[in-house]
Amino acid sequence: MNGYELITAVDDKRWGTVVGQEDDYVVVEHGTLRKHRYAVPKASLAVDENAREVRTTLSGELIGESPTVDDGFDREAVARHYGLGDIGEAGVESTSGLPDESPALLGDRLSDVRDER
Repeated sequence: MNGYELITAVDDKRWGTVVGQEDDYVVVEHGTLRKHRYAVPKASLAVDENAREVRTTLSGELIGESPTVDDGFDREAVARHYGLGDIGEAGVESTSGLPDESPALLGDRLSDVRDER
């Protein structure tokens, strides 16, 4: 997948270029002058081999707000950002639940709607 273009399905825009893979994530480089690298979960991707594109269901804004992986890959911080739960040392998701502060979660917003019924 290296060299493939990452396209956000939300607005159908080119967001960056895949430059590597790390566990269950692809590393995407974004920017023109000041390039940064971000991890995007493979579960959110659809690969088009013929077009050499990778499409994601995530918005560019959500990816851009995620922790950069320029100076190292902090798997736990990236997982928390995308609402994938806490990943322990063995790479196993904890059963303690998902973090409330993750922008990828809808739990708090949906729970407010359910309480009003």
